[in-house]
Amino acid sequence: MIVSLLLACTSWGQINFFKLFTNNGADFGHGVVQLEDSSYVITGSSSSFGATSQAFLLKIDSMGNYLWSNQYGGTEMEQGRRVLYKDDFGFFICGYTNSMGNGGFDYYLAKVDEDANLEWEKAIGGYGWEKVHDAAMTRDTGTIMVGETSSNPTDNLDMYIVRTDIAGDTLWTRTYGGSGDDYLSSIRQHNDSMYVVGGRKWIADSAMFKGYMAYIKDDGTLMWEDTMGINGSYWINDVEVEDTRFVGIGGTSGGGKDGIDFYFYPVDFGGGALGPLESPNPGDENFQHITTYGPADDFYIASTNIDQWSYEGGVDVRVSKFLTNMAWQNGFAIGHPDPDVPGDIIRTSDGGALVVGYTTGVISGGNEVFVAKIGPGNANFPNPQMDLIVDAIVSVEEVIEDVDMAIYPNPASTGISIETSLVDYTDVALRDASGKLVASEKMQLTTSMNVSQLSDGWYILEISGDGVKPVRRKVVVHH
Repeated sequence: MIVSLLLACTSWGQINFFKLFTNNGADFGHGVVQLEDSSYVITGSSSSFGATSQAFLLKIDSMGNYLWSNQYGGTEMEQGRRVLYKDDFGFFICGYTNSMGNGGFDYYLAKVDEDANLEWEKAIGGYGWEKVHDAAMTRDTGTIMVGETSSNPTDNLDMYIVRTDIAGDTLWTRTYGGSGDDYLSSIRQHNDSMYVVGGRKWIADSAMFKGYMAYIKDDGTLMWEDTMGINGSYWINDVEVEDTRFVGIGGTSGGGKDGIDFYFYPVDFGGGALGPLESPNPGDENFQHITTYGPADDFYIASTNIDQWSYEGGVDVRVSKFLTNMAWQNGFAIGHPDPDVPGDIIRTSDGGALVVGYTTGVISGGNEVFVAKIGPGNANFPNPQMDLIVDAIVSVEEVIEDVDMAIYPNPASTGISIETSLVDYTDVALRDASGKLVASEKMQLTTSMNVSQLSDGWYILEISGDGVKPVRRKVVVHH
């Protein structure tokens, strides 16, 4: 992992990196938490572990190097939306499932120990569809999960809050909504027993939906709620807590606007508006996730953008640094010809930030989990093109053993040999650390690939075929 170390550090204490994790094409990053040792654990959904999409946990060290991963769920589909952690306790995965429960989808809550072993999993919901969008751990090591439910007479979406105890048993639920589609997208803890939530609410009088924020106790008491937005439709995608205010971010459209404009809505702790902002920039700019950094409650915001600087074919990710008054400072983009989407952003212990999400088609035409680490200081951003490192979301050893394949020698100086008894694998490709194809061969039961002309470094060897799970292994070329 020497290459990872060199690419990830601009100087000691100034860590930044950009990595993709994938095995066989349908890998999505949605949530992340940092541990006391500065490592990170990521959750999302992945089909790399088998035929169905599973919730997963992926642990990486402070430099972005793979440590372990594991899958969770049943025979259908699970998606991890958020991962919550407590030292000497382990992890909660909060998301949704259609492998178990009452309806098409239900809230999914799994308890995992610190070695990635599943202890229990539960489904919570009614006869309709329930999906978690965000979650927080409570002071008694329970959870509050927020999202949406269609288990109501109208079949429209309503806001849905579930509070559980440490064992995953439901303590209370709350449902808010009306005649249109309403949901909650975010929750943040304010103090030991208070939380701010954000989402959107349908307003029948205007035939539009408006941004929504509320303040609740962990016993379910609603302290205040408010809708926001004047001309057009509005929504809140994320909320953040500062010393003297709450901040909601999202987007707005309609009402004569040209596409989607970002929306920034600060309120005091009593819910009073403190001067919202929205931008009439050309194209679409939708604020998705926010975290503070530094001593002055400045922000990093991850957004999705479609504008004159974006790749054709889908949205790109922009990560921007703002002062507390929303003056833009600098930022970087994650862009490819197909959609790139952020899933979460957190403040890190070194004063920087870390963003997770997914890219599309960068490696093999499917989806890849991306992890972008921002270092502390000014503009200490990774370069998603130059710094790109590709790694497996499932351990290489597990994949190789699963398909009865041998790849040797590694490191290699002149050639690499691949041996297998499986005739369904028909193609071999070698890619550099940026994902660029540098060599390819047709697969035989024993295949050799010449690497004598390649530069020293590490590469991704991919063996694939119709209807089989691709195998990817890191190989080192050293002359």
